[in-house]
Amino acid sequence: ETSLNMATSQENNEINNITLAEKDLISSVDEVMNSIENDASAIKNLAT
Repeated sequence: ETSLNMATSQENNEINNITLAEKDLISSVDEVMNSIENDASAIKNLAT
């Protein structure tokens, strides 16, 4: 039972690490999207 609990704890740690990595990835994508939107606005301003 102890080894089972340890395995479950390890799995939970791995899941938490994956969740953190996903959040980091989402943040990075959001930053890229914001950058693209800013670039698009700048290009629009140049065009007018």
